[in-house]
Amino acid sequence: MTKLVTFFTFIIFTCLIICCNQYKYWDISKFKLDSTALSDNEEIKLLYTSRGPGNNEDRDYYIQVIAISQKSGDTVNILTTAENGFTLNDKDKVYNYFDQNNIAFKIGQGNLEKLNINDINKTAIKKITKVARDPKFDFIADNNFPTVIGVIGIFTLPAGN
Repeated sequence: MTKLVTFFTFIIFTCLIICCNQYKYWDISKFKLDSTALSDNEEIKLLYTSRGPGNNEDRDYYIQVIAISQKSGDTVNILTTAENGFTLNDKDKVYNYFDQNNIAFKIGQGNLEKLNINDINKTAIKKITKVARDPKFDFIADNNFPTVIGVIGIFTLPAGN
């Protein structure tokens, strides 16, 4: 009897986890892609990130980040595969946007265990067609801002430059 109760408890717990997954996906065609909306290394501040249902290790979907350009003041969507782990403490920090031609983006798209830095420019960029979304935040995520694809990081010059 104890095994049967344990089995049903496991089944109920598994169903709750599967049924309560808050994430859904939009097709990338929903976004107004505009590669000129931000320039490579442009400074930004974060407003929102959709995060995703996992760590996106296989690069199966984009994560939507909404940011404000520190150069133009424009609000822009950034689609990235990196789960950066941003928190509310990051809202006042200044980050950099790195476009698809930047080595940071190419490294982020590759399998780091098999990555050979000499072949980085030959690395094929995986075609991704879906963007993770949390429907509870559609009031901010569902917008008409221009959209770029890239990664977010911090650009610093080595000492003495």
